[in-house]
Amino acid sequence: DLTDNQLVTLPLDGLAGLTHLKLQGNPALSEPFTKESFPKMRVLEVPYAYQCCAYGSCSSFFRVSSQWEAEDMGPEEEDPHKRTLELFPGHADNHYDLDADDLQMDLEESKMHPTIQCTPSPGPFKPCDHLFESWIIRLGVWVIVLVSVLCNGLVILAVFASPSYLSPVKFLVGSIAGANMLTGISCSMLALVDTLTYGHFARYGARWETGAGCRVTGFLSVLASQAAIFLLTLAAVQCSLSASCVRGYGKSPSLGKVKAAACCCLLLSSVAAVLPLFSIGEYGASPLCLPYPIPEGKPTTLGFTVALVLTNTLCFLTITGTYIRLYCNLLKGEFSAVWDCAMVKHVAWLIFTNCLLYCPVAFLTFSSTLNLFLITPEVIKSVFLVVLPLPACLNPLLYLLFNPHFRDDFRLLRQKGQDKGSFPQSCRADDMEKSSYDSTQALVNFSDIDHMCETPDSLGVRPILDSYSFPSMTLIPCQQ
Repeated sequence: DLTDNQLVTLPLDGLAGLTHLKLQGNPALSEPFTKESFPKMRVLEVPYAYQCCAYGSCSSFFRVSSQWEAEDMGPEEEDPHKRTLELFPGHADNHYDLDADDLQMDLEESKMHPTIQCTPSPGPFKPCDHLFESWIIRLGVWVIVLVSVLCNGLVILAVFASPSYLSPVKFLVGSIAGANMLTGISCSMLALVDTLTYGHFARYGARWETGAGCRVTGFLSVLASQAAIFLLTLAAVQCSLSASCVRGYGKSPSLGKVKAAACCCLLLSSVAAVLPLFSIGEYGASPLCLPYPIPEGKPTTLGFTVALVLTNTLCFLTITGTYIRLYCNLLKGEFSAVWDCAMVKHVAWLIFTNCLLYCPVAFLTFSSTLNLFLITPEVIKSVFLVVLPLPACLNPLLYLLFNPHFRDDFRLLRQKGQDKGSFPQSCRADDMEKSSYDSTQALVNFSDIDHMCETPDSLGVRPILDSYSFPSMTLIPCQQ
């Protein structure tokens, strides 16, 4: 019994005759053991489930409960019929007798290769061979990684590098794309670990869980997911406040105030991501490096997870209530208070998809907390690997495919690049200003200009246009 020590290595000399060995409570002891190290072993308790992989090929081979005292009797003292049923459980179900010669051969073989009871047992969250045990999950994760990194990078480039006008809502959409890119990067780290340890994950599973790489992956995952939810909440509130302020005071919140609020959202996300590093929650509960509770995991992560899910649920309820109020005002005919309905509609699509995809995560958390439904670990693992990071893949696609701002910004970026390559350095400033003005005239059609010019001065739209001197932006009128 070597439980709860500080062992780093275990000397194997002279331990070949052991039949019972307890090593739990030694987190630094992560080296794997082989069958040849303990040829007579019958009961083995180790710190990590990966060390049991050498004694069986599947999780059903192991018995979870430890029966230290029940295994003290020798094999010669056991009831032969009881031992037969223990060694061959399938024959007990089929209700037929074994041949005497076959029974004797099987008993002799079982004495040469005894059944070893090893705990904790491997499973979907403690795999022996592959981190991603299904090719469907593996391909899904790689698709999420590629689409989220490439498409979010394209959104960031179109939003922040384009010479068009950067509105507050557009800035928040670009910031959400940056958070979604971090989600793709954290998923890529898990996909890379699965690729490098393909077929023999048990050798490196304990070191990966307790290492710095797992903590960095978990930190980026929580930071990105929380930042995306907080920024989406800020975008919804900003759309509603902008419509209310323009209608009531003639001006909307400035971009500087929105940037300050976005910095506060990033700070809150960083605090939530740092807490598991200080033992409030846990990143190393599973090789997925997520602070969510797993089956047969430690209950210490439960409080942090419930607080995280409740916070996100509150954010989504705030978003939904804010946008319902905004749409109720717009249905009354107050469309003149919102000058960019394309971004308002885009934020609505983001709210719908993110809320819909977060529901399975919240459902799994509360059901596992209250033990309401029996959900298999394979389903929970699939939800954490595929459904949880899926908004980072869908959010940029909604912007790239359905938002007219991307087409206009991409056209301006391409025109800017062509102008830089075709004109001398001395003429670049004047030509860029002229091309920007010309592109603005091409993007803003006459119906948009008439719509904006007919807007009363009390709404503050005409002073905005005068102050910006027609920058390169697309004005999309609200249509009932």
